[in-house]
Amino acid sequence: MSEDPNIPESEEFREDELSSEMNVAKVHGSIMREQADPRDGYEPISLWLITFSFALVFWAGMYLVGNSGGFSSEVFNANLVAWDGSGAAVDKGPPDPMIVGKRVYTQYCLVCHQSTGLGVAGQFPPLVDSEWVLAREWHGDNHVVKVVLNGLQGPITVKGNLYNNAMAPWGGVLKDEQVASVLTYIRNEWGNAAPPITAEFVALIREQNADRKEAWTQKELQAIPRAVIDASAPPAADEAPAADPAAPSQPPAATAAPGA
Repeated sequence: MSEDPNIPESEEFREDELSSEMNVAKVHGSIMREQADPRDGYEPISLWLITFSFALVFWAGMYLVGNSGGFSSEVFNANLVAWDGSGAAVDKGPPDPMIVGKRVYTQYCLVCHQSTGLGVAGQFPPLVDSEWVLAREWHGDNHVVKVVLNGLQGPITVKGNLYNNAMAPWGGVLKDEQVASVLTYIRNEWGNAAPPITAEFVALIREQNADRKEAWTQKELQAIPRAVIDASAPPAADEAPAADPAAPSQPPAATAAPGA
C-alpha cells in the first residue's frame, strides 16, 4: 500500500484489484487459446460425418461420369423407359409425334401463335384451318416445311387476312424429327386434320435447300410446285404430284405460314 497521504485508500485498493485481474486474464487467456470451452451449436463436426459427406460427393461424381453420356442431347432415347419394376430399359416404340410436337410447339411457337393456334390478330397468323398448314389450294406440304426450316418474311394472306410480319428460321435449332413432329401436331390439333409429316420428308427438303440462307417470301413459295407427302413413298420436295382428274380445280390463293 502506498504511503503517500495524498492518495486515498480506495484508489489504492482499485489499483491492486485491477492488477490482479490483469494477471488472471493473462493466465486464463493462454489456457483458452489451447482449448475453448464447448458451447451449444459450436461443437466440432464428427470425423465420420465428414468422411461420409466426401464419400457421397465422390460417388455422385462417378455416377454422373458413368451415366451422363457426356451430357449430350444425342444420348437421350425417348423410346426407352425403366418403370416396369425390373429396372431394365423397355422399348416402348417410337415416341408419339403429337406429344413431341406439342412440346416443341410450346417451347418455340406458342408465344406467337398462342396455345389456341389462333395467333394474334393483325400480327401473327392463325394455324387453325390454315391453308398453309393443311396444304390446300396452291400450298403443299413442301411449302410448310420450307417455312419452318428457313422462316418467312414479307406480306402474306391468311384466310383472307393480310399479315406482314416475320417468322424466324428454325432449321438450325430443330432436328428433322422435331420439325416433323411439330408439323404433325399443328396439322392435327384444334380441329385440324391432315396426314403426318415424316422426318424423311423434312430431311429431303432440308437437303434440297441446304444453301439457302434467307427467309422465304410468299411470292417465292407460290412459284414452287406443291408436293404432298405420301406415307408410302414421299415425292420429291419440289416435284408436283400427279393431278387427280376427279378432284375439282381450285384457284390459287395467298395464305399464311404456319409457326413452329
